[in-house]
This record gives sequence, C-alpha cells and structure tokens, in this order.
Amino acid sequence: MDVSRAVAERRSTRAFLAKDVPAETLRSIFERAQRAPSWCNIQPWRAWVASGETRARLTSEMARAALEAAPSPDVPFPTDYPEPYGTHRRACGRALYEAMGVARDDTAGRQAAWLRNFVAFDAPHVAIVGFDTRFDLYAALDVGCWLQTVLLLAREEGVSACAQASLSLYPKVSREILGIPEQVKILFGIALGYEDPSAPANACLTARDPVESNVTFR
Repeated sequence: MDVSRAVAERRSTRAFLAKDVPAETLRSIFERAQRAPSWCNIQPWRAWVASGETRARLTSEMARAALEAAPSPDVPFPTDYPEPYGTHRRACGRALYEAMGVARDDTAGRQAAWLRNFVAFDAPHVAIVGFDTRFDLYAALDVGCWLQTVLLLAREEGVSACAQASLSLYPKVSREILGIPEQVKILFGIALGYEDPSAPANACLTARDPVESNVTFR
C-alpha cells in the first residue's frame, strides 16, 4: 500500500472485532514508527501498549472512573471552539451520532456512546501515549508526527485504530496499571484492532475542507 492510499483510507474506528492483532504485527508497527521525525531527534514519545488481561483491567477501571470521578487530564481539553473550528466539531459529532442512530435528544443513548470511549470501543489493544513533562509544545508536535506514522503503518498492515483524547482523562488509572511515571505527561490513547464492519459507528465518515482553507500558496 502506498502512502497516498493509506492517508486516504485511514479513519477513526469505533467498534472492533474480538480478535487480537498478532504480537509481531503490533511490534512491527511501533518499531517502524521510531523513524518518525522529531526536533533534534529527541524522540520524546513514550507509549505503553496494553493487551489481554492488562487491557481488560485498564478499560474496566477507566470506565469506572468515568462514572464515578471528575476528569483530571494532564493536558486540559479546550473549552472554546471559535469559528471555523466550532463548525467542524459540531459536524463531526453530528456525523457520528447520525451513523449510530442516536438522536440529539436521546440523553441515555448519547451517554452510553460517550462511555464507549473509556473501554476503547472494545479494541483488543490500547496504547497510552505521553511525553516527558520537562518538554512542552515542540515535544507535543513530535508526538503528533509519531502518531500519524503509527496510524498510517497500522492501515498498511490492515489494522484499524482510533486516537482517543478521552483515554487521557483519568491519568491516575493508567499510571497505576501500566506503571507510567509521574514525569510523563499523558496526551492520548490509541485503540488498535480489527474493525467490526457491521457496527453502525464505523459507517461515519467526516469531510475535509478544500486545501485553500488551511494552506496559502504565494
């Protein structure tokens, strides 16, 4: 698979089959992603990949925390989305909930859909990702480069994925179960596995603006 096809076909998967990705495939994805670019080649990304019983415990405790505790992410979520970002965000949410058949006034349905985030949509593998707290914006940019590399390599391998900021909301859970040190600032999680093609959520496709909305050519 060439890069252009991987970019075009990559999308966020929100329902997975109960089928593990072979350990050698997972390792190959993360091993090759080490070639991602970074400022001064510092390679600041740190990831913990949970599978099997560890994954089950992680998602169970994350889901419990989502019901019982207020979020306390290492990196707070934005609270304001000025235009055009607010329009993009609303369109994304509308596309997802319409694909799932959840009406805007279905409070219980929307709550259930939100809680699915914390079990990583039943993905058999979950990565929790962060970087050293002694770095800031530039290291976060590097981690973004690494994340896209992981997502494209996963697509090449036929592995589906979803990058999830929601999995950063309860860092204490991840630290206790995965042994993540306090000096690592948790940014997001990644759900990894094989897509369930019958799941309505996976019919969701989001649009993109024309390049002129983001890039100026002179």
